[in-house]
Amino acid sequence: MGNMRLTRIAGAFTAVLWMLFTVTLIIWLTAGNGGYLADEMLKNAPPEVSRLPEAEYPGVGNMTAAYLTGRTDRFQYEYSGADGNTVACFQEHEEAHMADCRKLIRLDRTVMFISGGLLLILAGTGILNRGGRREFCRGILRGLLGVFAVASILMFWAIGDFDGLFVTFHRVAFTNDGWLLNPATDMLIRLMPEQFFIRLGVRGLFWLAASTAVLAAGAGLGMRSREAGKR
Repeated sequence: MGNMRLTRIAGAFTAVLWMLFTVTLIIWLTAGNGGYLADEMLKNAPPEVSRLPEAEYPGVGNMTAAYLTGRTDRFQYEYSGADGNTVACFQEHEEAHMADCRKLIRLDRTVMFISGGLLLILAGTGILNRGGRREFCRGILRGLLGVFAVASILMFWAIGDFDGLFVTFHRVAFTNDGWLLNPATDMLIRLMPEQFFIRLGVRGLFWLAASTAVLAAGAGLGMRSREAGKR
C-alpha cells in the first residue's frame, strides 16, 4: 500500500513537472521568436499608434528576441529617420526594464532545464516500473486535475480582471516600478500594449492545452493497457 501511494505521488509530481516544463518552454520559445514578436507588435500596435515605421518592426522584433535570450547584450534599436538623422527607439529606463525582463527569461530557462531533467527521471522510473505503472498513471491524472484547478482560478481571474492579474504579476516579478511606463513618451509600452500580452497568453494556453491533452491521453492509455494485461 505504501509503495502504491508513493507511486501515485510520483505520478502527480510528473504531471506538475510536465506542465512546468511546458510553460517555461513556451515562454522561452516565444521570447526567442523575433518574427512572431514583430508580427504581434504590428497587429496590436500599428505604426500610427507606436510611431515606429512599419519597415522597422522586423528589426525591433529580432533585436528584442536576441536580447531576451542572450544573443545580444544591449536592448536598443536605431534607424534612420525621414530627415536622415539616427533615431534611438528606447530610453534608459526602458532599457533598464528590459534588463529586468531578461533576468526573468534566464530564470525561466533555468527552471525549464531543471524541470525537464527531473521530468525525464520520474517519467522514466514510472514507465519502467511495470508493476506500478497503473498507479503511476493514476497519479498523473490526479496531478493534472490539481494543476487544472489552480489554472482555472488564474483563468477566471484573467477573464474577470485582467488588469488586476497583470499588475499583480508585475509587482511580484519585479522589485522596482520600472514597468510603469508612459505611452505618451515610451515606445516600449506602445509596441507592447495589454492586448499584445493577451494574444501571447492565448497562444500559450492553446499549446499548453494541447500538451496537457497528450499527457492525459498517454496516462489513460497506460492505465487501460495495464488493465488489459491483467485480463
